Amino acid sequence: MRTGCAVDTVLAVRLEGGLIAGLYAVRNPEKLSRVDRETAVAR
Repeated sequence: MRTGCAVDTVLAVRLEGGLIAGLYAVRNPEKLSRVDRETAVAR
């Protein structure tokens, strides 16, 4: 997710056997400072 030009939140999903086993969100600006682009998810 972006706020203006900066990445605000990164979401990750862990799958096991085709089911969601974990959902993780990172919002710490220090950890996100190196993230500079989005990656589209496709099935």
